Amino acid sequence: MSTGTEPLPTVRSLARRSGWAFLAIVIVAALPAFMEGFDGNLFNFGAPFIVHHIHASASLLGTLATGMAIGIALFSLVGGYLFDHFSVKYTIMLSVAIFAVFTVLTGYATSPTMLFVSRMLVGVGIGMFQPAIIALLGDILFETRGRAVSAFAVFFGGGNFVGPYVIQPFLPHFKTPFIISGIVSLLVLILFYMVIPKTYKEQTRAPRRFRGIFNRNVSILSFSIFFFGIALFAFLGYGSLYLLKGLSLPTGQAAAILSMAGLGGLICAFPIGYLADRFGRKYIVSLAALLISLGAVGLFLVSRSEAPLIVLTFAFGAGWGIYVDLVSTLGQDSVSDVLAGTVTGWLLLVFNVGAMLGGPLFGALLPNGFVTAGLLSMGGAAVISFILTLFTRPIKESNIILEGADLASAPASGG
Repeated sequence: MSTGTEPLPTVRSLARRSGWAFLAIVIVAALPAFMEGFDGNLFNFGAPFIVHHIHASASLLGTLATGMAIGIALFSLVGGYLFDHFSVKYTIMLSVAIFAVFTVLTGYATSPTMLFVSRMLVGVGIGMFQPAIIALLGDILFETRGRAVSAFAVFFGGGNFVGPYVIQPFLPHFKTPFIISGIVSLLVLILFYMVIPKTYKEQTRAPRRFRGIFNRNVSILSFSIFFFGIALFAFLGYGSLYLLKGLSLPTGQAAAILSMAGLGGLICAFPIGYLADRFGRKYIVSLAALLISLGAVGLFLVSRSEAPLIVLTFAFGAGWGIYVDLVSTLGQDSVSDVLAGTVTGWLLLVFNVGAMLGGPLFGALLPNGFVTAGLLSMGGAAVISFILTLFTRPIKESNIILEGADLASAPASGG
């Protein structure tokens, strides 16, 4: 007989109680990632037309990528901190609401300033929900971290894949796709409210010192993800312009090639996440970084050959789709359970500091030609990122504290 005093279920307790509950939580928690990928590729493919509409030059593309990265960077650490200290449910809902408003306003921008502010505030929403969701997914079970965060990557890849196909039929007009983005974000918000419990985990409070996240693994991963940020945002800022102007490809063909980045993540994220859980996240982080490097270098060496461009963009996307999430899980492996959100937020902050440099770096090198700019800003940064991952250490023991367990138990350490 119920006494009416049973504690409300937490995300952890509900997910561990039922496989179906675990699946529902993972799917709904990962839905904002779909919106991130969808909005990102709507804008990446539509940006040259939007910039032309507001009578700005192509150099604004790099500035816009930087503005979005600033928003993400400023609030990445906030999102991770809020995961460790407050309700992850309401943190994510607030961030999705901010994202929804400003993805719509992107389509209504009438000046460079309005467009910059809209993209920066889209970044604020993403910056808050990225670390909170990745920490939520990765911190349920040590044994499933790779597969759980792969859901974020799968949904992100799905949104990334369909984005160009949604906006391409409307071009040169672009308002309607961003309205669609806002409406779908609202539906995600409602589902999140209905499915995700208010409390993530029940634990005795313990000191959460920021310096507690730094060890060998986290330090190396910080540098690696920094260089990946440069490579990725060089691609996001100028990838569509390279295909449309540098290679003079038709819009339909360029859209198909760009969509392969999303398809790569969509198809490969879960298998790569499974491999990370099976063989160790250290080794599969390096595999993801290798795929990114091959794509980043190869895209600028095959000229207008469509098949190689498709394969290389797919490889780039396959690595990109899971790399950030796996880096975050390896970071979570390497610190105390009570710092899972903080270390995730830190890594995403560093990633976005690098991202601020990617677009401007490509733009600064562009007078030397697309190939030189791409090989240096994308290829070089991606290769450095890959090499750094080789120096991390594997973590084999769980650091997740069961509900009610003593918080003083020693965590796994990467250094």
